[in-house]
Amino acid sequence: MLLSAIVFLLSLTALITFWQPHGIFSALVTCFSGGAIILIASFSHHAWAHGLALIGWAVVLIMAASGCLTLALILFRPRQVVRKAERLSRGLLMGIWLWLLGGAGWLWAVSTGHFNDTLWPWLTFIPIFSVYLAGLYAASLVGFLRSWSWHVRRADTILVLGAGLADGHQIGQVLQSRLDTALALANAQKGPVTVIVSGGQGPDETISEAAAMAAYLTRHHLQATLLQETAATNTLTNLRNSQRLWMQQPHQGGRVVVVTSDYHLFRTRILAHRLGLRIPGQAAPTDWHDLPTAWAREFLAIVMLHPLLHRSVLLALIVINFIWWLI
Repeated sequence: MLLSAIVFLLSLTALITFWQPHGIFSALVTCFSGGAIILIASFSHHAWAHGLALIGWAVVLIMAASGCLTLALILFRPRQVVRKAERLSRGLLMGIWLWLLGGAGWLWAVSTGHFNDTLWPWLTFIPIFSVYLAGLYAASLVGFLRSWSWHVRRADTILVLGAGLADGHQIGQVLQSRLDTALALANAQKGPVTVIVSGGQGPDETISEAAAMAAYLTRHHLQATLLQETAATNTLTNLRNSQRLWMQQPHQGGRVVVVTSDYHLFRTRILAHRLGLRIPGQAAPTDWHDLPTAWAREFLAIVMLHPLLHRSVLLALIVINFIWWLI
């Protein structure tokens, strides 16, 4: 029975992943199946199941530690996490602090017996919605790891997504990693390759990101047709504007591969799917000391992909909490 349940959950995960290999839904199914397998194995009497449960709980603890680190960076290093004009407002940060205090107070009330006949039951929606956000974080982390482990061998068109320029005109570390990854992929191809560099000019930049990227690739002897997309201001416009360029190429660009940072590839694939694009991606490595901050920024961006959904879930939980307490 135990083995059959585990096989069923693994088969379900494999099927959903095959159907939607890089989407948020398949990542959520992976987390759900993984959690169910851990719980099933934890209550089993088989020795091998106990070993499986220990491994599973270790993974859960690692993911929880990663989530705590991400939250700490958002709270204590907001200017490093969110750059340029996209600052986290003081009101939002204060709201996060109040939310954490409310959740901590609710847990204290439950654990110490000060829950009934108080106001704490009215705040039950806080821990439930926190679990919802934790599930979203876990799914995002699974999506990140999937994208990071994916490697592309063949490409006819390579799209390199831009990143902010250092000092307004220089290639920064993150962007250099993307360009070096694109160079390596282009040089590994046996046939002709087209490389599209995409990125507009920000208010604090003296040239467009695409122009700086093209100059870097030219200096490093790129042997490919080089095209510049200079109007994009975010990932979605990177993809949309660049699609117009590769559709004008022979065979409509052939096999198109997008190159971006490892932490950014998961969201890029989600946005590409929104545009009806099913294109593989190649992850450019990020230095480990930069990765936590970059991932915190990226998780906020993943959350903002579906703001209406999250608000609707929160509102529904508040209404259910209110009705439940009245009954």
